[in-house]
Amino acid sequence: MRLLHCLSTHELAGTERHVAGLTEALSADHDVTLLLERDTHDPATGADIADILRPGPRVLRAGRKGYAAGLASLLLRERFDIIHTHLGRASARARLLRPLRGRAKLVATLHNAYRPRAYAGHDALICIAHWQSSAIPSRIPHRVIGNWLNPVPMLSRQEARAVLGIAEHDFILVAAGRFVPEKGFASLLRAFAAASRADPRLADSRLFLFGDGPERPALTQLASPGVTFMGFRPDLRRLLPAFDGFVLPSRREPFGLVLLEAMAADLPILATRAGGVTDILDDRTAILVPPEDDDALMHGLLRLREAQPRAYDLSSFMRERKIRETVQFYAELTGPAP
Repeated sequence: MRLLHCLSTHELAGTERHVAGLTEALSADHDVTLLLERDTHDPATGADIADILRPGPRVLRAGRKGYAAGLASLLLRERFDIIHTHLGRASARARLLRPLRGRAKLVATLHNAYRPRAYAGHDALICIAHWQSSAIPSRIPHRVIGNWLNPVPMLSRQEARAVLGIAEHDFILVAAGRFVPEKGFASLLRAFAAASRADPRLADSRLFLFGDGPERPALTQLASPGVTFMGFRPDLRRLLPAFDGFVLPSRREPFGLVLLEAMAADLPILATRAGGVTDILDDRTAILVPPEDDDALMHGLLRLREAQPRAYDLSSFMRERKIRETVQFYAELTGPAP
């Protein structure tokens, strides 16, 4: 199949990592083109999707006239079987260019909530978590195909601690993400300070925050002495075995790819029951608390102090399985080859 993937963003977060992995995997058996913005540099972190793209898909960039003009020009020159959009901006632009699509089926992956203005004209939708399905009109075919875990070689606990300068017996928790309100880092900082006051053992613990974003100045003011801001590190996943527990405090979380990465490192996890988190974890495999509840998060941190490393079953989140499901969905939409 000839596949065109469309992404119009200027950041490097979960969606961009998803698209990079998806297009790389699909290109093993299909003709894949990825259309990006002219500039994909993330001003908040300095990262760029270009840093993680691997050989496989043909990567094109929109020109000076903007993304819509670049997409229109491409559709005038070439024909595709599937046009697969990601996030609202690229999806809305592709929807408006319907006369140029030819026989191509227009598909979108919902990386957030369903929005009619962006997705109502699509032929089909892919949800990354079950919570998204309820808002989709019954007339639009859709399938839940969650995110996956890309294999990455990780350092040993000792090696990772040496890289980060962590002593062997220090108890260190970790959280990571963009510093924006929906990720709930302010709630985590309040809860960590309260837990440190409530339990002397946590008073000697530390919390490492990886990431960056517009909330960083406010979070820095809120942080207690045990909190260290580590900035953005593209190699964080390899370093996760250094830590004693992982915290995801999100107010809203479409899927929670970083949870899979923490699970691959065998870390005990404290997370909020936000969005797609419950597609990944339950009360048997993690400490789950309500979102936007500082007190519940504080008590969760006290429990996390006692939690032990554990092995998780990640077989449902292997990339090969998810790529196979995606290709099958494409084939159902396009019908048998002529």
